[in-house]
Amino acid sequence: MANTQSASFGVHSEVGQLRKVMVCAPGRAHQRLTPSNCDALLFDDVLWVDNAKRDHFDFMAKMRDRGIEVLEMHNLLADTVAVPEAKKWILDNQVTPNEVGLDLVDEVRSYLEGLKPRELAETLIGGLSTQEFPEHIGGERLELIRDAAGVTEYLLPPLPNTLYTRDTTCWIYDGVTLN
Repeated sequence: MANTQSASFGVHSEVGQLRKVMVCAPGRAHQRLTPSNCDALLFDDVLWVDNAKRDHFDFMAKMRDRGIEVLEMHNLLADTVAVPEAKKWILDNQVTPNEVGLDLVDEVRSYLEGLKPRELAETLIGGLSTQEFPEHIGGERLELIRDAAGVTEYLLPPLPNTLYTRDTTCWIYDGVTLN
């Protein structure tokens, strides 16, 4: 049975005490940053991912030490895609002909639907390259894409800007805008 409980989110003060915060840990999306793709992925530079992870977890620990509830985006997304209706909506909006190519929509959709919620969340944020997509599923079209683009081609691009959760959305009371 689907979880129909309504979540209450909102920002009601820009100067009040921080009680709850959403963060996104550095991970697969950041490991995929290169000097040649960081501009296209809207990121200023490549990261030393191991150091970024260490600093991020230190930052989260300091917030928790101050009584702040820290919500991690990968975990929230995994919880979200565990709800069938939410998973369908996300895949309907992410696996499109403009994103993955007309010939691969059904194959990519089927592959993603078969992933466990945590792995699907990791893939939606970290991206899906043509090289890691199962060879037996993609057929000739995928082979052509791989030959033409090599390891730099993504069926779903990584989203390294999720590291900066304030940049991607703006919360005003109980409303949200996607930037």
